[in-house]
Amino acid sequence: MSANHFQILANSEAWVVTLGGKLLATCHSRAEAYEAARLKAEELGAGEIFVHDAAGELEFHENVRSAVTE
Repeated sequence: MSANHFQILANSEAWVVTLGGKLLATCHSRAEAYEAARLKAEELGAGEIFVHDAAGELEFHENVRSAVTE
């Protein structure tokens, strides 16, 4: 389990990505937010991405590992 926890959530005008509770990025789409989280997780070596729908319900969770850490 990674210590890097990313949350992808919708707010009134955009999708936000947080890392450990701190704002990492504000994006126009959930796909763009997911890509930002995935790239940062790979940069950090690993991460867990929790993707929520517009109502705030968890849709899916994914573990990401960099090829360097495998």
